[in-house]
Amino acid sequence: MPIRATVTLGICLGAGLAAGVGLARPGLLAENTPVPAPAAAAAAGTPTAPVSPGYGRPATSAPAGAKPAAPAPTAAAPVTIQDFAFAGGGTVAPGAAVPVVNADSVAHTLTADDRSFDTGTLESGGRATITAPTAPGTYRFFCAIHPSMQGTLTVAP
Repeated sequence: MPIRATVTLGICLGAGLAAGVGLARPGLLAENTPVPAPAAAAAAGTPTAPVSPGYGRPATSAPAGAKPAAPAPTAAAPVTIQDFAFAGGGTVAPGAAVPVVNADSVAHTLTADDRSFDTGTLESGGRATITAPTAPGTYRFFCAIHPSMQGTLTVAP
């Protein structure tokens, strides 16, 4: 019975990898599939579309007057606490999840001056996530244990 389960698992993994390759680069498996030339396709009565280079599939275009899609939000850079200083964070989108990592040898906090976000005490090696404010602006923060440690987080749309 264990051999049968191993074989089944191997088949499933192989199929999953093949599907993953197709998802990661949709035209990869069809890359060598011949695509009719526009003139030949038109002569044959086949509708033509511009060809996307490298994939051998028709390129798609947005309807006239359509607005371009907004870029997907990117993950916020983590704020790292090390050597009694804050590094990273920078500019984030409103409401973004901002990871905080205490890479120092002692406990710290990351606390907004206006208390709009606070990690609580992070022991050495501790991690937390804060939610950036939704209103654009620059937000000052500090370590409640070591108030001389200060930094800023900028929220921009």
